[in-house]
Amino acid sequence: MTVSWSMKPSDWIEISRIVQRAGIPAMVAFARDTKATARQPIRYATFFLRGGWGGLPPASTVPAARGSTRRSAPHCGHADCDPVSRTREIEHDNGLRTLERCPDCHPASKGQAA
Repeated sequence: MTVSWSMKPSDWIEISRIVQRAGIPAMVAFARDTKATARQPIRYATFFLRGGWGGLPPASTVPAARGSTRRSAPHCGHADCDPVSRTREIEHDNGLRTLERCPDCHPASKGQAA
């Protein structure tokens, strides 16, 4: 997967914090899973930054047992919520669509500006 990494300094700082908190393997898995379900080609890494990297859980300091799967809250079941990325495509009044974190799957993001 090839995407542009042209970003503002504040985006790089945020990515650095996410790398320290969640780890690169979680970020790569999220990007891979999101790309697999994307309706259009993803051209910019900021897509992942805005679409879900910030909501990744902290990396566990305990090694995962062999064969175990990542545990997460159950999918909200909303028809517009992607079960892998836990994001929804929202159409705004101006007709533009954006991908935003599902407020039901990401309860901590409720009431926060995107």
